[in-house]
Amino acid sequence: MKEKSKNLTIYFASSNKDKLKEIKSILNQLKIKNIKLESAPGSFSVKENRKTFLENAYKKASALSKKVKAIAFADDSGIEVFAMNRRPGIKSSRFFRGGKGMTEIVEYVKTKKNKKCCFTCALVATDKNGKVIFKIVKSWYGKVSDEPRGKNGFGYDPIFIVPKYNKTSAQISPSLKNKLSHRYMATLEFARWLRKKTIAN
Repeated sequence: MKEKSKNLTIYFASSNKDKLKEIKSILNQLKIKNIKLESAPGSFSVKENRKTFLENAYKKASALSKKVKAIAFADDSGIEVFAMNRRPGIKSSRFFRGGKGMTEIVEYVKTKKNKKCCFTCALVATDKNGKVIFKIVKSWYGKVSDEPRGKNGFGYDPIFIVPKYNKTSAQISPSLKNKLSHRYMATLEFARWLRKKTIAN
């Protein structure tokens, strides 16, 4: 019975299956034990209308925590293109439009000297009352490709060049991406916090 009491169930406030798969893979890779990760109920939905990644992540996590009466966490992430004044940023998902957004970014940046960009991930966890108990923001820096390349990943991965490998994050393996990405960096800090929490319990 004592061992069972150490288990901690946490909920992920997103309907994005790719994100959930990535986060589960990262947590497994980091060997986080005594954690049961659940996705949000099918009926769960929150309008992401805040001004920053962190505020959107908090809104989602807090709403789910209150709904399920348990710890919940959410991430809000996107691509920031420096030549576009860090747009699309928090509007990355809407800007994507089935890949049309990627094409627009590539065409715009082709004529610019500054091809730098970054993926940014804000991750927030809240308690059953919706109070923040963990938060972090991490960015993964790269540059915009001259064309979409690669079949792995999702979203803007095909146009994000990882400088160290000179390949897009859609060309490198998912396992390698999960050791480099913005989501990895944020989840790593979250995992360290979870490890301390489970030990404390």
